[in-house]
Amino acid sequence: MFFSYSLFRNVNIVKYRNNKSVVLKNKDELEMNIEAVVIDLDGTLLNSNRTTSKTDIETLHYLGEKKVCRIIATGRSYYACMQVLPSDFPIDFLIFSAGAGIMNYKTKEIFYVKYIEANDVKIIVKRLWELEIDFQVRLKVPNGHKYYYKRFLEINPDFDFLNNAYKPHIKLLKKLSQLPDATRVIAISPEKENVELIFEEFKMFSVIKATSPVNNSSHWIEIFQKNVNKGSALSFLTEKLKLNLENICGLGNDYNDIDFLNITGKSFMVENAPEDLKKMYELTVSNDENPLSKVIKTISII
Repeated sequence: MFFSYSLFRNVNIVKYRNNKSVVLKNKDELEMNIEAVVIDLDGTLLNSNRTTSKTDIETLHYLGEKKVCRIIATGRSYYACMQVLPSDFPIDFLIFSAGAGIMNYKTKEIFYVKYIEANDVKIIVKRLWELEIDFQVRLKVPNGHKYYYKRFLEINPDFDFLNNAYKPHIKLLKKLSQLPDATRVIAISPEKENVELIFEEFKMFSVIKATSPVNNSSHWIEIFQKNVNKGSALSFLTEKLKLNLENICGLGNDYNDIDFLNITGKSFMVENAPEDLKKMYELTVSNDENPLSKVIKTISII
């Protein structure tokens, strides 16, 4: 299977899955039919000021006019999304909490929710406690901003940042019996070796690594119910909407975007992404340079 995109010349470039390419002389010979765009939020659609540029907002409006489904796929909780997205933000669907929830953004109906049952939450937490790794237990959707926490490190800037930001909504975990069902368990560590350790310890769950949105150096390792990720949520949504994944364009910036970028027909990574990810996907400009608009021009929708 292959796809084409216009570079505003009289040729098309056809990209194969093995990354080889050939040039077609007839611009009308083949064209990618875009049914939807899926965009990550922090570090992608949001710029360094954590706002969306006027140019990219205009592009979102244009896509809506062209009947292209607009989907945001973010690691943010529902509550955190509402802090940066106005209620009339020009999108159709919001995949949040890294795939644990999906909302129809126009009606505000949350119609897809995944969570870890309390007994499994206790298994995860017991082991993290034994390993003395700082963690948060985020409550079920839509209360993913509320959490129990336990910390062991004296210095953990990301943990301090979150605890200060969510201070009215958090509780110190004192015993396992407190734990309810949860959307996810988030371990935050400055130590890289803890990433591999957690992946190894919790193979029976979905474990997703993310770069710190606070200082870009700490490691966030998120533990979900098995098979929960942005890709599985997108697959559910596209099946519900009867959209063809091969006709969807994806744009991301981090490790938790891999699951949806690996299934979209055309996938882009912004310039500000980690170096190893920039080698895996087609590159576009950074999140400070209107990346959505650039990608849409690249694939010739505008």
